[in-house]
Amino acid sequence: MANLLWIAAGAIAGLLGGPAGALAGAVLGGLVASLRREQAQSRMRQDERIAALERELAALSAQLGARPAPPPAAPAVAAAATRELDLDLDLPAVAPAPAAAPAATRDTATAAERFDLDPLYARCRDWLLGGNTLVRVGILVLFFGLTFLARYAVEHALLPPALRLAGIAAAGSALAAIGWRLREQRRGYALTLQGGGVAVLYLTVFAAFRLYGLLPPGAAFGLMLVMVAVAAWFAVRQDAAPLAVIGTAGGFAAPILASTGGGTHVELFTYYALLNTGVLALAWWRAWRSLNLTGFLFTFAIGLAWGAGDYHPWHFATTEPFLILFCLMYVAAAVAYAWKHAPSLRDPVDGTLVFGVPVVGFGLQAALVHGMPNALAWSAAAVGIFYLLLAAVLHRLRRPPLALLVKSFTALGIAFLTLAIPLAFDGRWSAAAWALEGAALWWVGLQQQRRLAAASGLLLQAGAGLLFAADLAQHPGLRGFAVLNSAFLGTTMIAGAGFVSAWLADRQTGWPAWLRPIGRALLAWAWLWWLVGGWAEIDTQVLTGTRPAAHLLLFAVSGALAVALAPRLGWADLQFAVALPAAGMLLALAQATDYGVPPSGHGGWLAWPLALALHGLALRRADAHPARALLSWTHAAGVWLIALALSQEVGRQVAALDLGNGWKTAAFAAPAVLVLAALAWRADCARWPLSGWRGAYLCRGGMPLAAGLALWSLAILPLADGNAWPLAYLPVLNPLDLCVAALLGSIAWWLRRARAGLEAVTGPIRTLQAGLAVITFIGANAALLRGVHHATGLPWDLARLLAADTTQTALSLFWAALGLGLMLLANRRASRPMWLAGAGLMAAVVAKLFLVDMAASGTLTRIVSFIGAGLLLLVVGYFSPLPPRQPVNDED
Repeated sequence: MANLLWIAAGAIAGLLGGPAGALAGAVLGGLVASLRREQAQSRMRQDERIAALERELAALSAQLGARPAPPPAAPAVAAAATRELDLDLDLPAVAPAPAAAPAATRDTATAAERFDLDPLYARCRDWLLGGNTLVRVGILVLFFGLTFLARYAVEHALLPPALRLAGIAAAGSALAAIGWRLREQRRGYALTLQGGGVAVLYLTVFAAFRLYGLLPPGAAFGLMLVMVAVAAWFAVRQDAAPLAVIGTAGGFAAPILASTGGGTHVELFTYYALLNTGVLALAWWRAWRSLNLTGFLFTFAIGLAWGAGDYHPWHFATTEPFLILFCLMYVAAAVAYAWKHAPSLRDPVDGTLVFGVPVVGFGLQAALVHGMPNALAWSAAAVGIFYLLLAAVLHRLRRPPLALLVKSFTALGIAFLTLAIPLAFDGRWSAAAWALEGAALWWVGLQQQRRLAAASGLLLQAGAGLLFAADLAQHPGLRGFAVLNSAFLGTTMIAGAGFVSAWLADRQTGWPAWLRPIGRALLAWAWLWWLVGGWAEIDTQVLTGTRPAAHLLLFAVSGALAVALAPRLGWADLQFAVALPAAGMLLALAQATDYGVPPSGHGGWLAWPLALALHGLALRRADAHPARALLSWTHAAGVWLIALALSQEVGRQVAALDLGNGWKTAAFAAPAVLVLAALAWRADCARWPLSGWRGAYLCRGGMPLAAGLALWSLAILPLADGNAWPLAYLPVLNPLDLCVAALLGSIAWWLRRARAGLEAVTGPIRTLQAGLAVITFIGANAALLRGVHHATGLPWDLARLLAADTTQTALSLFWAALGLGLMLLANRRASRPMWLAGAGLMAAVVAKLFLVDMAASGTLTRIVSFIGAGLLLLVVGYFSPLPPRQPVNDED
């Protein structure tokens, strides 16, 4: 990463001189970083050499019978070795024999290679700047100096153009000749001089052609072709890939460094076509990956830079042929290499050529055909057909080294043909293609264990998603045909790329543990695109009333299908989709409530049973998943959702009938009461799902349901008067009171059945039972108020109803009777807490008589309150004057 920082710093500093300055600054920054690393490596080699010399001298001394003390000549020899290293950094390229390599050195090299976070840049640096770093720096600085000297001479007319160019050509020829002479003695030094000389000759020929017009186009390109041939000949004769890289890089950089803003793109691309012809020829003869990568990067980077600043639609006819030609050349380069060497795809160059050519090429094609109807769709189809035909041809050759290349080309062909479908419908460029290419790059990075390539694939997918979302926001009318439109198919492609990337991450075993969270994040990203894309498509294509049912089926089918595929794919994380049917039911229920319709309406009668069946099927298939907490909550969520859906269904259906509010209010709670009662009834069931998830259903499923019902029983007090129309109102024997009684009885039953599980979570169940007793007392008072309302005709207004004397008398007598009943029952069951509760209630009655009823003691109703309460107190005093003795093992 330090290398990248030096390059970035150099590029930023060079921006003061324009694009060329930024390029030069980036190169110099890389040189500085490389020099620093080379110095560190040189010091390491010096230390190793000194240690080796000391060991040799010690062994020699031992053989001569001398003492194994360090010989006095060792420092001198070490110093001489150090001086030699300081003066001549162009060390021989011969590696020591494996047996002679120290174990520590091998371990250090292995660790360094394993933990290198930037392998792609490191290899490019080794190709371009390997060997004697000082010489590399010198030759590049000389190259820049000659370039700037030529420009300065032009601007100030110092010498005749022909003489200036002749001098520069002579300097380049001298460098190449000296390098050739030294090829046997000093290989690294000689290759550097040869490469620099060839690059200078490139510059000279191009300047003579375009800057001064001293050479006609045919002669200029002929000479440049000669330069390509000379560099290739040098490289082939000496088997020197670095020389080919340096010569090629110099040839690509020459027109940029000598540019004055004139000339045409046809001349530039024709020149690059000739250079790439040489690269392709060398790719066949020597299959140098470094040369392929150099040509590819220079060609498409410079083409992209030109297109961003100077391309216009009228340039299409003169630009498109070059783009096609360059793409074909580098596809051919990948095939040429694979013809002799199996592409392991663990090298970044293979991945760059195989997947980088369609990524960059199709991106440039999208810019060229922008605004042309259906042009990009035809382009995608043509690229897909080309790759499939190429894969078929290579497959028929039946060469084992081409097998992996055939698979890669087949995948690319299918991807581009798939991409052509949405593009053909509206003729718009979709960023979904970049997501597919990002998935391919992620695969290459994982196969190679190259973090830089893998990170690039992730960034490409993220960028594709953001661009596609922005495009959809700006152009909402892309959903012409149902399903077969660019918006839905584009989101599906992005989701598919995410699913594939997550699956690939899950199957990797040689990466650190942090890859697993990344894989799960990719899975979440894929689900987000799939579900949101499907939701948006439903909202566009489906009528408003039927959208909840369609959304429910989308979630339920997706979740059940994912859980079913997880074992076949060996992908445990895919079973997290078990929660999707429940999430779909929740969203559909919220939508139905917002629309004011029952869940079964507008297709819900079909969607809900299917969703419940798929929910149960998904839970059954994911039963052994290690994420037990998620499965437990999903089981519990099914209880809540079934209760809510049934409550909404029955409540909405009854609400549409001409009935009293007692029926309508009870209809919303009765289904949930039955669900809770069913849980209590089946608490000891030995069949699935209760057999394995009893705690999930009884505790996590039943607790929120019981709490919700208890709160509902309190909330309805001021809302419903219990009207039983068309039946007459009967106290207690009316729909609302019966529903509340069933509700409280179901909660009490559930508390008893789920006692063991609840106490493990909430502590002693006595607290919950006491809370239920308080709620029961409030519910009983509410039933009394409703009875007073219907018996006396008082309006259903709590404030006015409580202010009435009849109501206060009824409450006093009711509290006293209830306290009497509790105390008598406590005496029979020997329950001290129950007796204390009844006594507390009687005390409340007495306090109410003197604090509230005393204010209107002259009225008949208040008199009845006092008399009735007094008689009840007498009865209590006779039958249960003291709290009973509490048994030791009483748990009531």
